[in-house]
Amino acid sequence: MQRNGGNMVTVSIDDQIENGEEIVRLMKKINPGGEHYAFSSAEKAYDLIEEKLPDVCWLDVEMPGSSGLEVSVDIKLMSPKTNIIFVTAHEKFAYPSYKLHPSGFILKPVTEKDLREELNHLKFPVEHKREDAILRVQCFGEFEVFDQKGNPVKFTRTKSKELFAYMIDRRGDVCTTREFSEVLFGNMEDEEQKKKQMNHVRVALKDLRRDLKKAGASEVLINAWNSYGIDCQKIDCDYFDFLREESYAVNRFQGEYMAQYSWAEMTLGELYSHTGWY
Repeated sequence: MQRNGGNMVTVSIDDQIENGEEIVRLMKKINPGGEHYAFSSAEKAYDLIEEKLPDVCWLDVEMPGSSGLEVSVDIKLMSPKTNIIFVTAHEKFAYPSYKLHPSGFILKPVTEKDLREELNHLKFPVEHKREDAILRVQCFGEFEVFDQKGNPVKFTRTKSKELFAYMIDRRGDVCTTREFSEVLFGNMEDEEQKKKQMNHVRVALKDLRRDLKKAGASEVLINAWNSYGIDCQKIDCDYFDFLREESYAVNRFQGEYMAQYSWAEMTLGELYSHTGWY
């Protein structure tokens, strides 16, 4: 099952339904585009689990009848890639639960911070794919671009790829050819050098248009008067999702952003600030 836009399917099972409903409320805040369900017993949840193959199951340990530890075995048989996260009011259940190799363990009362922490360390990361996106862009680590079939987009010139990277960094703001020139080549004082640089930028932009057309992604590029930008709505990008606090993207950031471009260090500093990494 593929998720659109990094959205998840999660199920909470707790015999005290208000606890499950609280997790649903928090998950709707964390992952508003996802599907989040609460059940008061495992039996009521099984049909949905078999149909939806949820990404996460928040599972109460102490329940009448079958315990959460026993229920987890049934769920893994139905949906092996579902992340089981045990939820309990008692630390004494931590060791027996971990013998079942779950994705995590949370003590009640559950907080939004607890849920986010577990979602950032899932044993089986949530599959992320936007079916409506024309391109998928990777910013964390080296900058790379992929077409709808998952093939790397071939750029005629390294500067064309760098121009596109800078447009991604600007998140839809249009940029003038002069701005591109200063980013790619530096701010030269000599007028003849500036003219040569501007010509290099125009050639790179022309090649970029052709490269995107070959990749079936012409409409990603926005061309205003002597200015260019990108349509963010047509791009699946880890950087954009990070800023929306999508858990998969927050977890994917490991301290590198468009590593091959020195001008990206300013944005990298902002990402560090956002995560509290220093």
